[in-house]
Amino acid sequence: MNAVLRRWRGDDAAALGHVFEQADDALLSNIPDDRSPAGARAWIETITDAEVEGKVCAFAIVDEADRSDDRILGNVMASGIEHRHSTAWISYWTAVEGRGQGLTSAGLRSLVDHLHDELGIFRLELGYRVNNPASAAVARNAGFLVEGRERRKLLYDGIRYDTEVCARLADDRRVEGPRLPILAQR
Repeated sequence: MNAVLRRWRGDDAAALGHVFEQADDALLSNIPDDRSPAGARAWIETITDAEVEGKVCAFAIVDEADRSDDRILGNVMASGIEHRHSTAWISYWTAVEGRGQGLTSAGLRSLVDHLHDELGIFRLELGYRVNNPASAAVARNAGFLVEGRERRKLLYDGIRYDTEVCARLADDRRVEGPRLPILAQR
């Protein structure tokens, strides 16, 4: 698959709505509660508005070979960008059809490089449920180191989950591995 990273666009709402319709349990906890086409449009608007304000840096993982509608395969993003202390919160998700190909790890490595090298953000943080080995592998593959455990932090369907908190610093050793190209145009 010829995947690339590109900025989210308003015309991605239909493709994102399709991802929402196909979401399984692993994805449901990582996408907005409003999974309607209007919810997809609202999420994209929120992200693109926050990017203009310098609070978010988000990239869709798309199958560039599919020129008809740029199939959405996932998302990698930094939110809560705080410039005084040079920190950001990292999140990512992968559509069902994009899993098992290393796309999210490659996309996250590209995002990390972009945040450290282009935006000058020093500390990147993320967290994942301890019962989510796929998310843990993506974080590890992008060079994030576990810093601790937060007991029963997240609540899904009445069940509380522990999370592991990780960070990556700009002066940490650069991680080897494939990266996805970042397209310049919007």
